[in-house]
Amino acid sequence: MNKLIVGWLALTMALGAGALFLQHEAKAELQAEIAALRADVLRLSERQKDAAGASRPQVTVAVEEVNAANDQRTELAKLREELVALKKSTQEIARVAQAAQSGAKGESTIPVALTPVGSLKNAGRATVKAALETVFAAATGGDVDTLASSIMLTPQAEAKAAAWFAGLSDEARTQYGSPEKVVALMLAKDAAGVTGIQVLGQRDLSADTIGVRVRIGDEQGNTKEQGLAFQQTPDGLKALIPDNVLERYAKQLRGGK
Repeated sequence: MNKLIVGWLALTMALGAGALFLQHEAKAELQAEIAALRADVLRLSERQKDAAGASRPQVTVAVEEVNAANDQRTELAKLREELVALKKSTQEIARVAQAAQSGAKGESTIPVALTPVGSLKNAGRATVKAALETVFAAATGGDVDTLASSIMLTPQAEAKAAAWFAGLSDEARTQYGSPEKVVALMLAKDAAGVTGIQVLGQRDLSADTIGVRVRIGDEQGNTKEQGLAFQQTPDGLKALIPDNVLERYAKQLRGGK
């Protein structure tokens, strides 16, 4: 697959270079033709002057010069049109190459159009889009209570959470209240650098679970794509927290990284 990608990129670069070379050659050829046309017009004018002498009407010469100038302008207009067409063709080749490279990395080719986190709000949990906005609004805004009520643990994660939550001190359990509250705190910590989000698409994973592909922007201007799952519950759609995320948070709480 890597060889195929490299070959495709090499081909697109070669096509782009070829287009630029053809653009240069076409321009040079048309300019040479225009220069030759001007020389022919000048020679013709001199011969006509010699043959007709001083008695030849100057109006005729002026008309011929105007016609020659019009021809030159026409040629120049054609040259500009060809240059514009070649430029568009080169840009299209570059766009296709970039899209192919992004697709090879598993990234979406949808243009970046992030919604700033400052524009996000608690939109409820009636739809996937609303639930996603609520989760990110709460996470980036530090609203731990709303975030905790907007997530749910998978069965595997729930079992692990119950085990390590039971191992916390009485003071810690009283402070946090529930495993979901602890996870919400960790999620809010992770979301501190998020600057914007963009929904790229969604699909049904099961009768009551929907997968969402979201693009996330950070403070450095970088973006990453992440898959999330939302579970339908009597209280609306909630973001599913898998057990691997819970294990990572549990490790961090134990002092690991």
